[in-house]
Amino acid sequence: MSRRLTFRDLKRIVLEEKKKMQKAGIIPVDDVKTVEKAWAGGDNLVNKIDFVKKLGIKEAALKRKALKISKIRGALKKNIVKGL
Repeated sequence: MSRRLTFRDLKRIVLEEKKKMQKAGIIPVDDVKTVEKAWAGGDNLVNKIDFVKKLGIKEAALKRKALKISKIRGALKKNIVKGL
């Protein structure tokens, strides 16, 4: 049976992870700068990156290739069943 995660447990876990990150030098607390109204909308985003383009993901080409393979597989299956 699983135990429920309470607010106190969650806070403890987050603070432990924060301490680990500070010790590792991942989060230099002194250098952190806040952005005014960061959750307000699109104009004030710090890094506007198109991740799909940046990572070179070619989803449309992969979908076409998968559809082509699916059609060929269906035709082969049809021929095999017809031959039995």
